[in-house]
Amino acid sequence: MSHGFGAAVAEKAKMLSAQGKDANQIAKIVCDEDAEGYNYGIGILLDGTGKAWPTSPTALEYTRKELEHSGRGDYMNSAGLMGALKEAVLAWQRIPQDLWDRFHLLIPSDAGTGAVQASINMALALDDSLRGIAVETLSWPAYRVIARIARTDFREFPIGGVMEEPGILPVYQAGPMNTTGRVQEARTVTDRAKAAGEMRRPVLLDRAYSGFEYARLVDSHSYDTIMRMSFDTQIRPFFESETPFWVAISPTKAFVTFSLRPCGFVLYYTPEHAQHGTVTTLANGIMRARGSSFEHPVTRAFAKALVNDTARLEMEHHAVLRRLAEAEHLWKQISVGTPLSGLFSDAYAGLFRNAQHVNGAEEAVYDAHLYPVFGNGRCRLNVTGIPHDKSIAQQHVSVFAAHLS
Repeated sequence: MSHGFGAAVAEKAKMLSAQGKDANQIAKIVCDEDAEGYNYGIGILLDGTGKAWPTSPTALEYTRKELEHSGRGDYMNSAGLMGALKEAVLAWQRIPQDLWDRFHLLIPSDAGTGAVQASINMALALDDSLRGIAVETLSWPAYRVIARIARTDFREFPIGGVMEEPGILPVYQAGPMNTTGRVQEARTVTDRAKAAGEMRRPVLLDRAYSGFEYARLVDSHSYDTIMRMSFDTQIRPFFESETPFWVAISPTKAFVTFSLRPCGFVLYYTPEHAQHGTVTTLANGIMRARGSSFEHPVTRAFAKALVNDTARLEMEHHAVLRRLAEAEHLWKQISVGTPLSGLFSDAYAGLFRNAQHVNGAEEAVYDAHLYPVFGNGRCRLNVTGIPHDKSIAQQHVSVFAAHLS
């Protein structure tokens, strides 16, 4: 269609922004209004035909049962399952069993976002010397808001850097960076852990994409191997630093529970057993204050599913990694020789890539019925939006390559 279509969509996007909608909301609204639109922005897993990947069959099955059970009207929670649930989460993350007794588990009801927020709340409450948090440049925008709500300072440091400022809680991505897909080198992770140990300062590991950094190996390595590699690179160095740390885990992407949003997982590691009583009391208080001790039925259902059907959920996670690998491979093939090619090297992984765009990019991209997330001079791409049909995929990549760098 004419350029006028893309200009009209861009104008609508500006209007929505003025109304207070964020970039993700805008991308969904304008894409949903276009019958010919291709989703390249909304943060769900897509199947190669533009459709959302089906919700986890295992999670749905347990949710239906839990809703039926909830008809009794009783007060219900997962307290009786917490020991088994902690073991299931630790096993899924491939954390060695001899370390399990040094972990505490919280399950905030508001998914990965809640896991990050609860972890920050705990850190600030446990350590009076902490006066702020620090994140990498181009990180998830909600970090800034979380810091503001917690009434604590907010810092940014360069991508790939080590935060060594005293009194600041570093928030590191334990896997592909949520917004850009950047994966830190193993040496960088080791340097971060070493710095934390030397300063005797806790850290927060934000783990939204467990194992996603190794999706490209899905045809040559087992699921178990991929998850162990991810643990060894992203988490093990922090054990060796002998400093407390939080791992804020989102199961949403791994198990495709976007429509259910069951809960988040917070794993808090304390090297000293003497701290356990204080931590347990604080953790229980924070969960109650957040309302997460009054669990949603989906939270209870997901807890039961992970305890009783870990193998089925891991098979579903494995399928997600396979779909991501297919999409990344297609992008890598088609983007050769374009400004986008570097974003599909082994230094990047996961659902998203984040490129700078030239003037007029929004109108031109919308004119081709493509809907990424635009904001602050950058364009975020959901890599699973690329179609299986290679001829259509080539057309899409050529549009992006002409306007992004």
